[in-house]
Amino acid sequence: MNKFFLLSMGITLASLTACSKMPSECQESWNKMEKFGKKLGVPKEELQKRKKEFEENIEQMDSKEAIKLCSTQNSILEMAK
Repeated sequence: MNKFFLLSMGITLASLTACSKMPSECQESWNKMEKFGKKLGVPKEELQKRKKEFEENIEQMDSKEAIKLCSTQNSILEMAK
């Protein structure tokens, strides 16, 4: 039963990720920014607001441009660790 539950959760998460308009590079970038924000003590409401703005900006960009931007952000955030 436990294996079935884990498998179904994995499939659900994979399908939700596949339906997302945000490239995986941008999702990774946001996850790093969110983690960094939490370390700095940014309130949850502010993080949610910033995430919405981030997603809206990414959705307005060309896919290749968004991936390039997010890859650059990922590199910078890696150095900031």
